[in-house]
This record gives sequence, C-alpha cells and structure tokens, in this order.
Amino acid sequence: MRKGLLGLVLVVAVLLLWRAGPWCKTDMRARSATAAQGEPPRLAENQPVQIFERAFWARPTAADKILHAERHEWRDIEGLQKWQWFLVVEPSPALLKRLRDDNVFGLVSATTVTPVDGAPEWFNFKPDAVSVLKAPQGQLQLIFSPFDKILYATDSGAGFRPGTAETNAIPLPRKMPSPSRLPAMSPPSK
Repeated sequence: MRKGLLGLVLVVAVLLLWRAGPWCKTDMRARSATAAQGEPPRLAENQPVQIFERAFWARPTAADKILHAERHEWRDIEGLQKWQWFLVVEPSPALLKRLRDDNVFGLVSATTVTPVDGAPEWFNFKPDAVSVLKAPQGQLQLIFSPFDKILYATDSGAGFRPGTAETNAIPLPRKMPSPSRLPAMSPPSK
C-alpha cells in the first residue's frame, strides 16, 4: 500500500512541476484575460468596406450604405489575442434577404440584445423596438430596426492560439511497403 501511495504522490508532484514549467502558456492566458477585462485595443480600424466584407463574407453593393464601421484588435508578440467589430448599415433588400431570410450564418431569433462592452457611441438603438438574430454558440448579433430600416451588427472572439505539440506521434515508415498480396495477373473475364 505504501508503494501505491508513494507512486500517487510522485505522479501528482510531477504534474504540478510540469504545469509550473516555462513551456506552460499561463502567461498567454493571463494576457488574454486582461484583454477581455477592458484593456484598450492596440488597433482600431475604420475601413468600412473591409470591415463589411470580413463581417458579412460579401462585398457591399451600391445599394448598401455603410453608416459606421469599426474593428478593434488586441495583439501581443504571439499574435492576435481578441477582436471585435461594430457595423451600422442601411441594408439593401439583397443584403436583408441574405442575412435574415436565407440566414447564411445559421442564426436564431432572440428576444433581447446581449450588451456589448466597448461599443462606440454611435452603436445605439432602442432595445425594445428591434428584432434580433444571434449566433447559437458565438457572439454574432444582427439587430434590425424596422422603423428606420437600419441594421446594427456586432461580433467578437478570441484570436489565434498556437497549437499544442503532439506527444504521442507515430513515426512514419522510412519506405512504404510494397503490396505483396495482390496477384500478378488480372482476374478471369468469363
């Protein structure tokens, strides 16, 4: 019984030391948490057409009137940590059909708008007089104001994280074996 207990203590000690090592990315998680807690963005982009294209995966038509657009990014030496964008558009009938009727992003109807931290002053609407579509597992919100025919849209997310190293990788053979079970002649044709 002592050997089993000693083995368990040894395994726990090794795991704790492993997590404390320099290879553990705890500092990256801490930076991401500070970015999410209200640290000002390192980059604010105000290029309406590019923000529209990245947001809706389509180019604006001549009938789409972009009223406001802004994208925020939080970066550090490891890359993009967090992003967030806001759009206010007078949508064309084609854009409304694509977003609302065709529902290209697979959104679901919602009764309320989820408040968004860091929204610009111009991103304001009457919350009780809009219809809302939200992503079931994300932050994307499309807010339609039927009275002034304006579309408010916002989304945010985490940046790109480096992948983890494979620990149980199977080495590839140096030379592929040649097939040996196949017959040397073709099958009979009768």
